[in-house]
Amino acid sequence: MQILKDVIKCLSDSKMEDIKIYRTETITPFYDLVVNSTANNSRQLSAAVQRLRKMSAEKGYYLKGIEGLRGGYWALVDMRDILVNVFLPEERAKYDLDKLWKDLPQIDPETCL
Repeated sequence: MQILKDVIKCLSDSKMEDIKIYRTETITPFYDLVVNSTANNSRQLSAAVQRLRKMSAEKGYYLKGIEGLRGGYWALVDMRDILVNVFLPEERAKYDLDKLWKDLPQIDPETCL
């Protein structure tokens, strides 16, 4: 899936850490994958989201919306089949979505690069 490869490359180029990809097609009809990643600070979080926005426009990917960017702690990028979460470390630990999806199949992000 080229869009996933492009998303992971974009996050990797933005120096996001602890990237996890969860296959969610068995639990929801709304999206197939969730990508969680961690930024070191609000500026890096914002830059990663802007880079995703720019990449989507350049490649012609549908970007349904971006939520939470103003808060600077957690942003969600809805790309229809893929949801991308970019967290600050405290927010990722607080909501612990990785624990929620721990039993779902995962894709190794390294296979996307």
